[in-house]
Amino acid sequence: MTVQSDNVLVQTPRCRMCGQSSFVAVRACDLERYNAGALVQEAFPEMPAEKRELLISGVHAECWEQMWSEN
Repeated sequence: MTVQSDNVLVQTPRCRMCGQSSFVAVRACDLERYNAGALVQEAFPEMPAEKRELLISGVHAECWEQMWSEN
């Protein structure tokens, strides 16, 4: 975790599809709420669902599409 002013870069878990991890910038106060047990959608209400999924599982939006595509 890297602190930059009020923002924090959080490393995500490794993606189950591609094996890569990412970094997501979040506000420090939101991260504190999340670490204290708040649900991800409550801790980061303005964050797009794709980024929240990165924090939870590490799965990238592109990888999610590949996992659930019908092909």
